[in-house]
Amino acid sequence: MQDILEHLFRTHRPKRDKYTEEINRIAANEGMLKKDFNKWQRVRLLDIIDDKDLIAAKWAEDSFSEGVRYGVRFMVEALNKE
Repeated sequence: MQDILEHLFRTHRPKRDKYTEEINRIAANEGMLKKDFNKWQRVRLLDIIDDKDLIAAKWAEDSFSEGVRYGVRFMVEALNKE
């Protein structure tokens, strides 16, 4: 199982160029913020964005863990019924 998980993490990482449009949009919006917001406002907004990104990352990890648990449970139940 450990080998399978290591293989998954090594070989199935999302490619950065898959998100080029989103990355460009973020960079453009960040440039506008630098012009329109003062330093304090930028810091607060970036803190909010960082926290949102942290929630998304934790949610992704939890979803992956749940998926592995369901997959293992399904596999064990399928093998026990044969």
